[in-house]
Amino acid sequence: MARIEVIDIGTVSVRMGISDVSEGRIETFTKKTQVCDLGTGLDETGVLCDAAIERVLGAVRGYLGCFARNRCDAVVCTLTQSAREAANADALLAPLAALGLKPQVIDGHTEGLIAAYGVSIDPLLAGELAGAHHPLVADSGGGSTELCVLADAESWVASTPVGSRRVSERFLSAGDPPSAGDVARAREWCEEEFRAAAATTDLIDPAAPLVVCGGASTTLAAVHHELEHYNPAIVHATVLSKEGIDAMVARFAAMPVAVRAEVVGVHPDRAPVVLGSAVVLSSLLAALEMDELVVSEADNLQGIALLAAAELAGDPAPIDWLPALTLAE
Repeated sequence: MARIEVIDIGTVSVRMGISDVSEGRIETFTKKTQVCDLGTGLDETGVLCDAAIERVLGAVRGYLGCFARNRCDAVVCTLTQSAREAANADALLAPLAALGLKPQVIDGHTEGLIAAYGVSIDPLLAGELAGAHHPLVADSGGGSTELCVLADAESWVASTPVGSRRVSERFLSAGDPPSAGDVARAREWCEEEFRAAAATTDLIDPAAPLVVCGGASTTLAAVHHELEHYNPAIVHATVLSKEGIDAMVARFAAMPVAVRAEVVGVHPDRAPVVLGSAVVLSSLLAALEMDELVVSEADNLQGIALLAAAELAGDPAPIDWLPALTLAE
């Protein structure tokens, strides 16, 4: 049994997962999330702001306390779109390394593969629900959305610049609430990006489910279920229709951010990007000409944990990426 901690630093949130892995299976899993908004202003300035860096480092320090208290065997620290894009990413990477971590900025292709691998270990999403079909997995974050079909003979990944934070800052922040024209322009841009990505493959199976992981989808699932307290067991495998997501777009677009923060299911820290989340997922369904999506709690946190456990055991890596492990002393 290996106990692995994964710290994943995204554009909106910093998440931590602790997994007990035995013989290639996750036996127990716990997760914590803090909204740190690392990508604040990045789309406009091209750099990470000092305040956002400090928020992330504060979250990571707390998570390293969990590493010690839970007697984990190893910790892996990954960063995604914001660190890939920022001209001053070293301003975050250096202090992370000073904390004893080995931070890895993963490219979009790898990010998509890892997320799809994390989904593929879930028997419901990749087994009963998908049947004989390979699901299309979308990992929708604050700065990008990765699309992946993890097939037996070949796989396909496309990383798009469509994310809830980017869409919110680029299109939806001129007014509070935004104008109908701004929402329409956001939709148009998202759909164009997704259509262009989907046009590069013939592996997308129209009979297979669209499985979406990441904070955009889990937040909308919490709103759908009107969860006053987030419950991953209820959120996982929630089916959201395009009609239902479109209704959320209309609902959130009519509210200022302060009112969105009061909607049951919306964490107040996610209120500034929840409209962007709904626009992104509605646009994804429109671009793919699909009627619904399935929300996944399984994602790259579980995928990285399995890869780390394989690395510890000296087993072959199931996908072409090796985590950098910081071992317990």
